[in-house]
Amino acid sequence: MSKSLYQLFQIKQISYQYDLKFVDQLLRTKYGAIEVSKSTVEDLKNDPMCDFDAIYKCYVITDVVVLDSLFTPEERSIQSEMAKENSKYPAEDDSLWRDIQEGRMIRVIVDSDNGNTMTGFNLQGLCEVLMYELYVLKGIKPEACTDPNDPYFAHYLECLDKAGYL
Repeated sequence: MSKSLYQLFQIKQISYQYDLKFVDQLLRTKYGAIEVSKSTVEDLKNDPMCDFDAIYKCYVITDVVVLDSLFTPEERSIQSEMAKENSKYPAEDDSLWRDIQEGRMIRVIVDSDNGNTMTGFNLQGLCEVLMYELYVLKGIKPEACTDPNDPYFAHYLECLDKAGYL
């Protein structure tokens, strides 16, 4: 499969990286993402896998129609199970994590350590459709795009395919 995806990749001449303005515009138009303050994710300061200073922008997706179009049947099943489990406990003052766990909200944190392109992301919420898109938007170095059998590049090709770029 990677060989045929590689051929499509070459034919379509897909960009290796996307600038931050493109990422911002795509998240807003395609996913109805709304920018929120970086202060809403201050808990990430304690996350060793996150470079808080590299955060470019934070977004939430809460539009019911958009969310409904994004989730797979498996994701909906997991969200339903989470809702059942969460109903056993009193709601806390901050229902943010319940909203994320139960599929009423997705948070996207876009990182850029160069100020030009997206160099990382944090996706809070179960959504493989958006995950594939974010991998594509993160991009890949051109020198990594020579061998479709390389696991890293093969994964990128799969993300391109599943995100609809190929």
